[in-house]
Amino acid sequence: MLQELVGSPPAARNEDTTRFQLVDPLLVDCLGHPRASIETEIAAHPGYADYIVGAPARLLVIEAKREGLTFKLPAGLSGRPTVALATLREDSMAGAAIDQVTKYAQQLGIGLAGIANGTQLAVFLASRNDGKEVARGEAIVFVSLEDMRDNFRKLWDLLSRNALMQRTAHQVLMMGSTGSQPPQKLSSTIKNYPGFRRRSERETDLKLLSTVFIQDIEGNAQVSDEFLRDCYYNSGTLSQYASVSKEIIKARYDNLPDVLGVQSEAVRDKKGLNPSLKRDLVSRVISSKPVVLLGDVGVGKTMFIRHLLRVDAAEELRDHLVFYVDFGREPALNSELRRHIIDSVTDQLESNYGIDINANRFVRAVYNRELNRFKKGIFGPLAESDPAEFQRHEIQELARLIEDRGKHLERSLQQLESTARRRSVIVLDNIDQRPLEFQDEVFVIAQAMSSTLAATIFVSLRPTTFFESKLRGSIAAYQPRAFHVAPARISSIVKRRLSFARKQLLAANDRTDLSLDTHDLKAYLESLEEGFTANETLIGILENMSGGNTRLALEYLSSFIGSGYVETARILEVAERGGVYTIPVHEFMRSIILGENDLYDPSTSRILNLFDISQGDQHEHFLLPLLLAFIQAQGDPTKRAGFIEVDSIFAESQKWGFEPDQTRWHLDRATAKGLLDTHPGESDVSPYRITSIGAYMHHEMVATFSYIDAMIVDTPIMDPAVRTAVLDVRPIEDRLDRADAFCDYLDDAWDGFANPSALSFDWNIQGQRLRNDIDNARKKAVRAREKRSEQGYAPSQDPSSPEEPTSQEEHR
Repeated sequence: MLQELVGSPPAARNEDTTRFQLVDPLLVDCLGHPRASIETEIAAHPGYADYIVGAPARLLVIEAKREGLTFKLPAGLSGRPTVALATLREDSMAGAAIDQVTKYAQQLGIGLAGIANGTQLAVFLASRNDGKEVARGEAIVFVSLEDMRDNFRKLWDLLSRNALMQRTAHQVLMMGSTGSQPPQKLSSTIKNYPGFRRRSERETDLKLLSTVFIQDIEGNAQVSDEFLRDCYYNSGTLSQYASVSKEIIKARYDNLPDVLGVQSEAVRDKKGLNPSLKRDLVSRVISSKPVVLLGDVGVGKTMFIRHLLRVDAAEELRDHLVFYVDFGREPALNSELRRHIIDSVTDQLESNYGIDINANRFVRAVYNRELNRFKKGIFGPLAESDPAEFQRHEIQELARLIEDRGKHLERSLQQLESTARRRSVIVLDNIDQRPLEFQDEVFVIAQAMSSTLAATIFVSLRPTTFFESKLRGSIAAYQPRAFHVAPARISSIVKRRLSFARKQLLAANDRTDLSLDTHDLKAYLESLEEGFTANETLIGILENMSGGNTRLALEYLSSFIGSGYVETARILEVAERGGVYTIPVHEFMRSIILGENDLYDPSTSRILNLFDISQGDQHEHFLLPLLLAFIQAQGDPTKRAGFIEVDSIFAESQKWGFEPDQTRWHLDRATAKGLLDTHPGESDVSPYRITSIGAYMHHEMVATFSYIDAMIVDTPIMDPAVRTAVLDVRPIEDRLDRADAFCDYLDDAWDGFANPSALSFDWNIQGQRLRNDIDNARKKAVRAREKRSEQGYAPSQDPSSPEEPTSQEEHR
């Protein structure tokens, strides 16, 4: 396309013609910007910006002038990476265009600006954070269409859509400046960072046991009925301790019918299983359409299905054929979906029910009508005159009938229902872990199976993917029956899981290959049960940080068991004295934040550092908390399931003074860590909504010493004096002092906002709460140390512990 532009005949073009014939093709056809991402004639008082590129993020603003309004560049500049803006401004008309577009960019909060006349293009920074005046900056210049063609790689690498998202032009234009990039983090100066938290032999054994009995067992398809009876729990009511998450989750599920446009009933209530669901499970009426089971990630859809089939409705399904098809791991391609279902059902028929649908007698029974018709056909006389030849043709006919394996499976299941009165129930699980088009295809298959098999088909989906599929996908053509699995009380799930683990472990008696005997295991597990069922603070953290996700809660629990941040010897020492160890909150916090590491590592931790920054801008420390608070405030659970358009997010953050790429960076990492939800398959134009975890992070986590203490090593500090004073220290007193200094630094950064009271997040409030928590931690550390000294206990062997070991008085 660029070659065509080069070869187009020269003609006098006005501004509109220049834009239509030259600038539009350059942006869309040559640089790959979707037309939907380009806005034109956007009001920027007192004028209108010709082009804004990169919507919804708004990454570049261009002022287009009529062709022939050339930039008078001095000779010999061709091939240089950048040209001084002062050089361009030597031409008065180019200078006026630069001034005009700079004002537009600054008013709209866009960092990159350009001027174009259809044959020439200059791009420069319209705002800077390195103390350098915009007028003294550089510009990337292409002096002609031929220059763009001959240096197309440079043009693409700087101004294509991906290049704008990655700020390549910014990096080139800031070359030689130290202001655009944040300073190095404290972690980069620490030898052997992030380190490894050493565990004792006992803790290593506990970690192994927790993986087997707490975490892995749920993913095992062969879990016992005993496990399902003892560990399944779904009351449909949320814990009172889920203070932040409860409001969000409850509103979301209460409004499901209105948002989804379909009647959705809870699978359980306080009295037990929903009678309608059990009725639909065995009803012939419902068989013409799939039953959709809705629930967010980790709420326990799979556990509910297993419990339903093997416990709740075991008696009703005693004479049914029940098949469970898991899409969690395979197939990889949409074209393999139908084959995967056929293979799974066929295999389960043989392994679970002893029915081989390809066995000779079974095939002949299924196609008895066809065989009778065949015998009356042209080959019929051979049955008497040449039986061997007739049999050969008959086998060929049977081979033709079973060649389509899907059709053959349908006929086989129909045969089993009509002759053995065995109806089919087929569960298609975990399809919500796949792309939207994958889920649409599975639902189409499920609908077809429901109609042709007269079987009950269950399909599990997330509410968000159901919503999108209903708007644009295959579900839009149907009115499926829907039930939802609401999040359960995490504390009740944990209590049941720990009780089950204790029963299983103690049943193994004194295992010689473990460093803990039966008595030790009993004492340890009793402490866990006490801590995670009676300690309100611990329950609150677990409930809110898991956000109703049972899988995540159990992962946190498993990370705590056998953690190097929990001294097992201390737990057993208290048990020997007849007490039950009270789990300090900081031990649990450090185990879930730091994991196996000695220091916080963002690449391995599930917990996100809210205060990290992408640019050398100290205000950016608050950008993610501001975004989370704004999205939570604007999201209405009765409309679009609480999602808000991404355009409004970018518009608001630009009002705060942040560039679009800063906002995009934080949105991406918040989504990756589960603080925000986004629609699948919509890339950078997807709407967002807050998750209960995201709400808890900006409401509560930012005001806790344990969190801030961990995040300091991963946060770039812009103030050189503070950066020099913030060191890698391990004793609790030094870390408390370091947290005070970091809090002072954040106070100063917050004071730099022009109107902080108008923002959606208030550091003045959260900062004071943090100081209170730091003071409380300091008092506890002093009190614990004094009590241990009075009672003659040795000092803690762990100088990095946020508090000294819990005193005897705090046990019961």
